[in-house]
Amino acid sequence: VVPRSIFRYLPTRPPITGRPKLSDDIQQTIALLSGWDGATRRLLKSSPAGILRVTDARAIGVYNVKASQDDISITCDDCPASEVMIRSFPDNVGKVFVNVNAEADENVGYPLFTGEWIRIAVNNLSSVQVWFEKDDDRVAAIYTE
Repeated sequence: VVPRSIFRYLPTRPPITGRPKLSDDIQQTIALLSGWDGATRRLLKSSPAGILRVTDARAIGVYNVKASQDDISITCDDCPASEVMIRSFPDNVGKVFVNVNAEADENVGYPLFTGEWIRIAVNNLSSVQVWFEKDDDRVAAIYTE
């Protein structure tokens, strides 16, 4: 089954409204023009040179994480997402480590230095865990649908 949201990225004339009925061969064609990550279909687009790439999903929210004490690990909220960009705040004074599908701790995960950012493909924001060395250090996470 092809999700209705996929039509928002297809330039059809006239624009498709409502829930269109698709024959099996049309569904198969759309499936061949999109990628599957094991959980969702993702539309592919190509560069002018013909190189395939995945389209960027629309940002749906910003999630800020702030340490409430020294040496604390925080798991992000349960929220479906296709990818997340995490940025360490420029005024942080301690170390920050980010891990995916595992506990983050000092020297366990990816280190985010002050002002640095990382972009990660995920299926849910809750798979991201952040460890803070110092109280009041923060990261901002922008996540996509």
